[in-house]
Amino acid sequence: MKRILLVEPEYKSKYPPMGLMKISTYHKKMGDSVRFVKGINVSVATEMWDRIYVTSLFTFDFDITVKTINYYKFLVNDSHKIFIGGIMASLIPEAVIEATGLSEKNILIGLFTNPSVVGDKNDINIDQLPLDYDILEEVSYQYPAGDNYFAYITRGCPNNCDFCAVPKLEPCFHVTNRITEQIRIIDEKFGAKRNLLLLDNNILNAPNLSSIVDDLCAAGFARGAKYVDSGLFNTILMRYRRGDRASFLDKKLQIYLNDFKKRIKSASDRGEFIELLLDSEEHEDFASYMLLHEEKLTRIINKYRSKTAKSRYLDFNQGVDVRRINDETMMQLARLAIRPLRIAFDDIKFTNTYKEAVRTAHRHGIREISNYILFNCKDKPVDLYERLKINIELNQELGIKIFSFPMKYSPTNLTDRSFVGEHWNIKQLRAISAILHVTKGVVAAGTSFFYKAFGADSVEYMELLDMPREMIMYRFYFEGTGDTFKWQQLYRNMNVQQKEKLLNIIAFTTAELNNMVWPDELKEILSFYLLKHPTRESNHSP
Repeated sequence: MKRILLVEPEYKSKYPPMGLMKISTYHKKMGDSVRFVKGINVSVATEMWDRIYVTSLFTFDFDITVKTINYYKFLVNDSHKIFIGGIMASLIPEAVIEATGLSEKNILIGLFTNPSVVGDKNDINIDQLPLDYDILEEVSYQYPAGDNYFAYITRGCPNNCDFCAVPKLEPCFHVTNRITEQIRIIDEKFGAKRNLLLLDNNILNAPNLSSIVDDLCAAGFARGAKYVDSGLFNTILMRYRRGDRASFLDKKLQIYLNDFKKRIKSASDRGEFIELLLDSEEHEDFASYMLLHEEKLTRIINKYRSKTAKSRYLDFNQGVDVRRINDETMMQLARLAIRPLRIAFDDIKFTNTYKEAVRTAHRHGIREISNYILFNCKDKPVDLYERLKINIELNQELGIKIFSFPMKYSPTNLTDRSFVGEHWNIKQLRAISAILHVTKGVVAAGTSFFYKAFGADSVEYMELLDMPREMIMYRFYFEGTGDTFKWQQLYRNMNVQQKEKLLNIIAFTTAELNNMVWPDELKEILSFYLLKHPTRESNHSP
């Protein structure tokens, strides 16, 4: 039996580490002992491990990932027993090797389909194994995506967009395995979950879309699907009956039962329930005690637990290809409990295609759309405004809700987020960041809010991008003091050359700006870039 350590660096991650969850399933299948940690965990430093896997995410998480690798590489006797996989490792393996002193044999590039790359002699396709949700119980980190089904039906994308990492990570588009089988395995092992998040990169490219939709409907995600939670007690008792004896199951159930007694209205039921709980504390084998008294506990818990049916949702979280949305494909997707439908609008040249896709989705009953909008790539700053405005106009036209999510482009070979697109400048990117900070990253459907946040028209929007950051973030305050009006008057009286000179100066940080010698012609307007809201600290960029 091997001792396996799985590591996710301590970066923020929306989704649980699906690759590590599959590797855990694989090694437990082999009879190995598996431990999962997030970040640098000193509790495992005194132990030696037969094999360590470290996952990676975005290339701009390079520093924290390398620090994590360099910590854990000393916990194996043989340097060939630590393996680095995931997105960053696959995109910039040479940089990882240089920063860690490891070799190419330590890097797992792309999908983990062949165990021979780690020295195992079998033909198990690890990428197609079910996820081991149990390892998530070993860390305190709460993944924002929640406790849902996470799955792929397909891998890859045929589009080969130059800004996208998918062609490098998943070069061949193919259908992996049936979703019904994936959900069945999760239900049987971990209990049913409410919603389904599919991370396919281009599901509409699947040649058998109608068959896939049939499977999703059969799995419980047809339009209008409802979900009744079987309850934690019933789920854990199911696992006890199967022989599972993980200590976290006992702890979760004990917490649940102690909290559940507050729901019991009948004095006699509450008395019996509390007596059972007190009695359980005197038994070393908590699971066996629960099974022995399952009938009594089940009667009380099923009487008072919630049985309310809740709407169930399916989310193609990576978005569907706007170029493949038509009446035929939407007729299929509309059969599902999709909420929201996610569509990317990455290039202004796809305006007509995008508008028609939204109208087609609307014809088929879709009322809520989440829209990814890439910026800072080959686009111009005004393109972002126009795409956001198109969504506002479609909301009004169709009476639907389109929530826009502007996403700043960063090349997949860079280890930080300092990239500035050819038509953008640093100040403009900071201004967009300031606006999105206020909106929490979302541009909602409200018309008045949009025009206030981004400007009444493209001219006002472009002016807003040059405005001091504090004035953007605390719009009403500085409008109230009159500072915004004063800045606007100075800005609008400047010629093109003066504005260019201004932008070159305000690209610096506040500290740098303070230590510069300002041109006489810009001294008055530059003073506004040092203003700060009374509640803000002074250490920030203009």
